[in-house]
Amino acid sequence: MGRRFVLLLCLSALPLLGAVGCGGSSGSGGNGGPHNVVGNWKANFSPAFGATTTGYGAITSSGLGAMFDTSGNIVRLPTITGASTFSGNLIAYAVNGTFFNGTDVTLTDTAQGSVNSGTSIAGSFSGSPSGTFSADSFSPLGGSVVPVSGTMNGKITGFSSTLLLTFAPDGSFAGGEFSGPGSTCNVQGTLAQEGTSNVFDVTYNSVSGSCIANTQTGIAFESKTDYFNVNGGADANYLYLILLTSTLPQVRPYVAIIYQ
Repeated sequence: MGRRFVLLLCLSALPLLGAVGCGGSSGSGGNGGPHNVVGNWKANFSPAFGATTTGYGAITSSGLGAMFDTSGNIVRLPTITGASTFSGNLIAYAVNGTFFNGTDVTLTDTAQGSVNSGTSIAGSFSGSPSGTFSADSFSPLGGSVVPVSGTMNGKITGFSSTLLLTFAPDGSFAGGEFSGPGSTCNVQGTLAQEGTSNVFDVTYNSVSGSCIANTQTGIAFESKTDYFNVNGGADANYLYLILLTSTLPQVRPYVAIIYQ
């Protein structure tokens, strides 16, 4: 079954250029914050939360943070804005076709923690299970953000669908999602880069064809790593979209991988 997604990928309305923002640096508040947490983060959970022990992702300027593991499971963090402490829900989403504990597609625990600096976050979660987590900034590109332009391939975790999207210099894109002969969902969306960081806001719209109209939003980042081996592990630039919300309640969050 095809998966259409609203690519609100946070790419600015300008060409995608800038330096990688890996976690950000401390603000003027010293160790007590506020700290600049906009950037790329690698999180570890002990014990596994949902099915995730290690996740890769980003935190936006609004405090939205999400990580995925190499199976396609997603963990959404509580809102983390850089203030010295935070609390809220920690939510895990199982990759399509799988379940937590054999029955659940989502798992929610309460969480709290502290932002130790612009490169270090620590917290705990309580519920079923209970445990601790930590996050450290990392540099998935090892260099500057690469402009996303031209026609790109794509795949979606948990589905056999393929994507073919064409990106314009202003961050808009359009194309199709293909899930078999005669099955094409026409999609369009936008990417908006947050400053010069390797963090993007995404909107992805399914607009016509063999799909129900739908709008999805989320966050994205670029990486040199082929986490899901969609491109044979080739040394290339990959754009990872973590799509978290949908106007269709039956569509669970998922990861889309864009590459050339």
